[in-house]
Amino acid sequence: MILLLAGLLLFAIVIAVIMAIAFKAQQSISLSKHQNLIGYGLQAQLLQDKHDLHRYGLAQQLRRRFGGLSSFGLSFNVLGLIGSAAFLFGPAIGEGGPSVIGFGLPIIALFALILSASLAELSSVTPTAGGIYHTASSLGGRSWGVRAGWLQASGHLAMLALLNCACAALLDGFMSARIGYQTSDLTFWCVVAGLTASQCAVNHFGNRMLSKLQAGGVILQIFIALFIIAGLAWLAWPGSYSPVLMYQFQNAEWNGTVQAGSFVSGTLLLLKLFIGMEGSSQGSEETIDPRVRAPWSIFLSTAYTFVIGFVLLSFMLISIPLSNGPSWLGTFLQTAAAGWGGTSMIIIFVILSLWSSGLQTMTVCSRIVYSLARDGAMPLSQRWSNVSERHQTPIPAVWLCAVISLTILLIAFFSYRDDTIIFLLTAAIICLNLSYAIPIAWKIKQGKIHAQLHASPWHLGSWSIPIHVVSIAWLLLTTILAAIFIDYRGSIAAFVILTLISFMELRYRQKHGMSLQSRVNRSRKELYFMERKFPLN
Repeated sequence: MILLLAGLLLFAIVIAVIMAIAFKAQQSISLSKHQNLIGYGLQAQLLQDKHDLHRYGLAQQLRRRFGGLSSFGLSFNVLGLIGSAAFLFGPAIGEGGPSVIGFGLPIIALFALILSASLAELSSVTPTAGGIYHTASSLGGRSWGVRAGWLQASGHLAMLALLNCACAALLDGFMSARIGYQTSDLTFWCVVAGLTASQCAVNHFGNRMLSKLQAGGVILQIFIALFIIAGLAWLAWPGSYSPVLMYQFQNAEWNGTVQAGSFVSGTLLLLKLFIGMEGSSQGSEETIDPRVRAPWSIFLSTAYTFVIGFVLLSFMLISIPLSNGPSWLGTFLQTAAAGWGGTSMIIIFVILSLWSSGLQTMTVCSRIVYSLARDGAMPLSQRWSNVSERHQTPIPAVWLCAVISLTILLIAFFSYRDDTIIFLLTAAIICLNLSYAIPIAWKIKQGKIHAQLHASPWHLGSWSIPIHVVSIAWLLLTTILAAIFIDYRGSIAAFVILTLISFMELRYRQKHGMSLQSRVNRSRKELYFMERKFPLN
């Protein structure tokens, strides 16, 4: 009973933190000089957003179509509640027991919310497609900015490979059972190629379709969660087990190192639910009023993922007995489908969710690469920074990201065949953690003297520095724990990536510095000339 009360108190603390940070941020927006011009017409707001972009020496080449729900969907779909839970729920429970949901999930959600508040504040400072890359460049200089940008791109590319791997494995098995062919490496890679090509095609043809799919992805994930809960409630209400089950350390009794490690490793697997929250900042140049909407999207996507995820996974845990053994997909799918008589609709929904998460992750990757190329911070920059005049999308960057993600998956698959997903997960966690840590660390150092930081409407006031300090500590802790308890090979891959990034930064340092200097010094006339072929909306 004591553990149950402790677990309920922990959940209440997380909800209280959500409400407190949201109140603080809304208060800062109300007191800021920021003006939302939507009331004067969309065109007035678009002109204001373009003016903000011009302050950084950037032309408005991407089309602004993302509203509040679309911006929220970019982060929410990258987090991928349903898809992430589908292939991590079984292994997490099998590793650490039910307590990873009762205690583990609220703990990581609590610190993820604090981290999301830090990243949201930074995204309000620099409303560009570069996101934390440009923030790190502004605060710490071009060298740290390039490192942050490429670490962020590497982490998201690893996540894209991971999501498409899980989606292809599920889709290949589903089609095999329906059509009657035998699954093999060939069929798997054909499915992977098809999925990646379809995501590229959607990104290729512009953000009109992307905007609708981002909003639709939010509705889809919420619908799937409600669909599963409704089915289980109809089948097993009030459930086969007491909620007390979630607060018992069955697989992780605290009487030895191995048992404690099981709880930690099981909990760390759920980190995927909160990796990639900053995705909406990469859509800032396509978002209407990004200084406010992008930060809210980052923070609220994390909050909603926790609330919906906790209710869904808790309900699944106590409703019916779970299948034996940690299965990447089987445990979640069997439990979710049980409430609807084993219907295959659940599998179809999860496939759609994974595909949608991969689609939005590809969008985020392409915008990061586009920003790096636009600043001359990578090979063949002029080619990869090209924007289609017809679709107003960085098409070369989209296809480059697709090729790189397939290459990453190919290397991981044939190097660590049985541990592909866990290897990619570890690499993604470490790369993204390090990319987040760079601008946050510089924010702590420059917080009181950098004028740009005080101009952002979405900020945390006196809470800012303490929240950033906690975020840094959490990032460093989870980076170390992921290397120890999930897969040490992922940390080796991250180290290799960091070494390559450092070499690339040295190689392109002079060119990158000149590009940044010339960009900031661009005249309004030059910017308008660059924008002449790109409609405002």
